[in-house]
Parts: sequence; C-alpha cells; structure tokens
Amino acid sequence: MTRTNSDEVNGGGSTFRSNVIKDGVLRYPPTSVKVLIVGGGISGLFAALECWRKGHDVQVVERGANISEAGDVVGIGPSAWVSLQKYPSMFEEWNRISDDPVWLFCGEDGRPVAPPSEYEYNSNGVAQHVCYPLRIKPLMVRSQLAEMLAGQCKRLGIPIHFNTPIVDYEEDGPSKKATAITTDGQRLSGDVVIAADGIGTKSHKIVLGEEVRAISTGFIIYRLKCPVSRLGNAPAFQQLYQQMGRPEIRLGPAGQLHYALTMAEDYVSLGLSVKDDGTATESWSATVSSDYVLSEHPEFIDCQPVIADIIRNAPDNSIVRWPLVVRNPQPKWTSPCGRVVQIGDSAHSFLPTSGNGATMAIEDALSIAECLRLGAGDVGTATQVHQLLRYQRASVVQQTGMNNRSEINNKMSNDVLRQGKWIWTHNPEQYATTEFYRARSCLESGAEFHNTNLPPGYVWTP
Repeated sequence: MTRTNSDEVNGGGSTFRSNVIKDGVLRYPPTSVKVLIVGGGISGLFAALECWRKGHDVQVVERGANISEAGDVVGIGPSAWVSLQKYPSMFEEWNRISDDPVWLFCGEDGRPVAPPSEYEYNSNGVAQHVCYPLRIKPLMVRSQLAEMLAGQCKRLGIPIHFNTPIVDYEEDGPSKKATAITTDGQRLSGDVVIAADGIGTKSHKIVLGEEVRAISTGFIIYRLKCPVSRLGNAPAFQQLYQQMGRPEIRLGPAGQLHYALTMAEDYVSLGLSVKDDGTATESWSATVSSDYVLSEHPEFIDCQPVIADIIRNAPDNSIVRWPLVVRNPQPKWTSPCGRVVQIGDSAHSFLPTSGNGATMAIEDALSIAECLRLGAGDVGTATQVHQLLRYQRASVVQQTGMNNRSEINNKMSNDVLRQGKWIWTHNPEQYATTEFYRARSCLESGAEFHNTNLPPGYVWTP
C-alpha cells in the first residue's frame, strides 16, 4: 500500500510537498535516474531496494527462472544492516529467520578446545557496533535471505525480470546511457547499469578491457545444507544436537582437512576444506555423492563421527564440490564513461574465511545508491566516486580472508574471529553522504583522496 501526504504552503508561491511511504518505507524525492541492475542475488536485490528508497527508477534482470535456492549459509555483520530498520516488514522478517550462533574451536577428536565465543561485535566490553542497540543475528540461510530481499522488492513494486541472461555490456557517452545485452539480442538500457551478476559477470570486458581469470588457492571445499529432520537416524549428531543450547558454528581439523559445522534449530550446514586435485568446477550444480566424500576422506568415519553422520544422511545432489578461487582486487569497477559499475562479487570475490563477502556486497549496495542520489546530475562521475570510496576497504577485507585461511590452517584460536571495530562500526551509507563531495573534488582535481574507512593507522599502498 502506498500512502501519500501532501500540503500546500504559501509564501511567494505554492510549494507542493509529498511523502511517499510504501510498505512503511519512506522514499527520498525522485531523482529521475534510471537504474538497471543485472543479477538477482544478494548485492543486486539490496541495491534495488536502496536505489528505490533513494528515489531512483529501478528494475532488476536475473538470468535464472526464479530467485536462486543455491548456497548454504551466510554471515552478515552490522555494517550491512544500517538501513534495515528503514524497511519495517523486512526488519521483522530478518529478526524471525536469522540466527545468533556462538563459535567453538575443536580439536581432532571434535571436542572444543576453548570456551564458546560470541561474534566480536556481540561480545561484552567492546565498542558499540554501528547498529547498536540492535542485537545483530548474523547467520542466515542464503536462500532465505534472497527470498526476504525479493519479497521486499515485490512489496515496493520493483520489477524483477527472470530468464534474462546478460552476455554483454555497452555504454554510449553522447547519449549518457548504458546497455545490457541478452542472449537473444535484447538491448536493455538505463542511465546506469549495475553489474551485480557475480564472479562470472560479463562486465569485465567493458570495465577492464579483458576477462579476469580466477586464481586457485590450492584448496577446494565441499559444502552442504541438510534439514535436521533428515538426521533422526544419525546417533552421533543427535547426541551433540540435543546438548546444543543455541546455534553453534564449530571449526576444527580432521586429518589434512578443515571443517566448519553450523548447527541451527532446523538445519545444519557443513563446509569441508581440502587440497585441490584440479577436478573441481565453479558451479553449484557440480555435486558429488555422500559415498564419494566418505571414500575420498575416510578419516571422518574414525575421528569425526558427527560429520560422517551428516554426510551419510545428506539429501541427494546436495553436496557441492567447489574450488576455492580468488580474483586479484581490480582497482577499476566502472566503465570508461562510468555508466556501468560493478558491485559485490562482480567487483571483488571473497574467500569464505573472510567472513565478510556478503557484508561487503551489501555495503556496496548502500554506497552506490547514495552516490547516485548525490550525483544524480552526473551519474558517470557518481559511480567513480563510489569506486573511490569502496575499493580500498574491499581490498583490505579481501586480504583478511587470505590471512584467515592461513591462520585456520595453522592454529585453532579465538584470535581468528577478531576482525577489528573498523569493520563493524562503519556506516557505508553515511560514509558516502559525508565523503561524496570531497571525493568528487579529488577526482576532478587529481588530488589524492584519503579514505577513513580503513584500519586505524593503515597506510594504503596499491
């Protein structure tokens, strides 16, 4: 339901004022900026919501037939949720479907080697996170998160066009337009096209002039999500599950492997990291059987019976074998005229060990929507300002994922969970509001811009 309140104020003429409130969401005045978002994942859908809220005319195209159910669980920190309470219906849904787990580091036998730990920003005695007094419940099922965002888009009337795969991007400087081209030759245009179509995006050609190849980390990961209801005949799991007071994330070694086991009230999620033999493919459809995993890694049967139980009872075609790859941080996220801009995994892919991939994707969405509002008269420059505000921060967080990968391989310690308050006290929307004009001035003059959304004392080096 849309509610509009208007009144006329006399004073040298008439002024019409209008509050557009839809599903409890207050919208900024219209900017006339037409935004086309490619990709109906987390970054694309959140960008759609924020672009609508900031007054832009927005629509989304998605290659799939519906919102993807692929993926398992995702952790999202406070800096991603700074606008959550602006969406009352979505806020209530988030509070209902998200979980607030503790972390447990375990030894070879699966037993905890340290007391349970809270997420750093939920711990006692630390600085207030950016969403305080909201208690952040960071754990979400990825498909539920996507459905939550899509549902909010629907309530706001944001169009999502499915079965629309994009294979190329173009821009035209004189007309100040960008175009996304579908497999059947349709040309979809806007003042700006936001490429939120993930690591396989076709936007690298117009942004970087070439495709960017992924680099192997030397590891692969088995990932699965399984309903607790399937584990009734899994005695080792049931013994652990019945003792669980609240959701848990357990990290530990098993021979040459490392695992992350997430247990919530109605589901479990499992990630197993192993050395890469070069046969894994980067696809959620590349599944393997339970028998294959246990035959390849029999150590689970002896030293990790809980994990063996989960694997044995996993649904068919639910275990994904995925290579852990990265793409080096690219300092350019925009096309030459700035009419195409990358966000999320299109711009920067993260390892799971960063714990911040989805958080950074949503930070991007918050930033680009505000930059387009403030720079609506020059969209090409607005996207470049967004890049200037975001690139260094995203690159530093990317590196923490690599560092954590090494730390987890070498030791099990609560120290691995420490991110630093520079990550979770940051407000990306407010940062864009505060720094937009200073950053734009530096772009125009060629002066150096110094970001303040980095670790204290950190000196950026390209």
